[in-house]
Amino acid sequence: MPEPRRRIPSETVHRAPEEVPGLLKKLALAAVAAGALAAVRKRSSGKAEADLWHEATNGPQAVSTPTAR
Repeated sequence: MPEPRRRIPSETVHRAPEEVPGLLKKLALAAVAAGALAAVRKRSSGKAEADLWHEATNGPQAVSTPTAR
């Protein structure tokens, strides 16, 4: 015979109303931090690629290929 289901006390499921704004602030702060981190990584990645292209096309050993027109 299956065991009867145990009830979870309601205080573990529901948050007190005064805790909700604090939780939302923490959630918003985490979202802003994640967005800032993504922006910094994207910017540094783009700068690294631009520096690499600059070095490849303007460096001392840059390969010059003439274009036929």
